[in-house]
Amino acid sequence: MTNRVLHIGVASKDYIHKRMLAVAKGRIKQLPDDPRVWFTSWEALARVFSKQNMMLIEILREKDLESITALAQEVGREKTNVARSLKVLEEFEIIEYEEGEGGRRAPRLKYDDFQPRLYPRVRGLH
Repeated sequence: MTNRVLHIGVASKDYIHKRMLAVAKGRIKQLPDDPRVWFTSWEALARVFSKQNMMLIEILREKDLESITALAQEVGREKTNVARSLKVLEEFEIIEYEEGEGGRRAPRLKYDDFQPRLYPRVRGLH
């Protein structure tokens, strides 16, 4: 089984903008290990990978729960709070939902591992 890795970039807003334009114009080729998700600071990344969100990620790694309700019960949090956390994780492509019985949405991790990297300025993108 292939290890699915989410590559995460941390860089200034200006660098991210210039890099995306360069990719769109074909000046830079997007490689498989290039970031799919970008953050403008380590603090922003830490907010998404908070202690509570990491707990959800760890449980989703270990168990195939059938619903958000089951996950909320597992972590001892209110369903609405867990749903809010999952929405953030979904926005950053960390989880996705599998349709289950009775219209239940089962949260699933899209990746086995996460690799954040700091991106300095690169020639041609200043």
